[in-house]
Amino acid sequence: MDQESVHLIIETLKQEGVDLVVTLPEEPTYSLTEAIRQDPYFTAITVAGEGNGIMLCAGASIGGRKCVFVTGIAGLLVASWALAQTGMVFGIPVLLLISYRGDMGDHSGIPGAQLLMFKQVAEPLLNTLRIPYRIVNQKAALKRSLQEANFACHDYGAPVALLLSGEVLW
Repeated sequence: MDQESVHLIIETLKQEGVDLVVTLPEEPTYSLTEAIRQDPYFTAITVAGEGNGIMLCAGASIGGRKCVFVTGIAGLLVASWALAQTGMVFGIPVLLLISYRGDMGDHSGIPGAQLLMFKQVAEPLLNTLRIPYRIVNQKAALKRSLQEANFACHDYGAPVALLLSGEVLW
């Protein structure tokens, strides 16, 4: 992720009052999570497992904090049980920023079969979990998409995901 995308995300999170960022570090969003760690506005927490990150955000959300969970597409798959609990069972707002490995244009070097699996599973999984999502692949749409996702998350009282791809991610 380049510095322009990092800056847009950080400034929009601040404008939206999101000050807690939970992550399990991964390569595509590393520059974002490192910039957040350096910014005194944010409380940044690294977790050992994706489910732990979702539940930490859920608890913080219940306590009135605005938070975001930053993960990769594999993290989405691993966190599916926790997301089912927070969204479908309890209706807790959790904002998700997900690097969309496997989307068209991904030149990461990950074997094509694995990228295809991510592409074939990610969106159907979000639909199954009834998590509204948007693919954001243009920097021009990033700020507004993040604002709308944060609003929707709290208005719906449920998780909402932005799948970051294209020029936003690589």
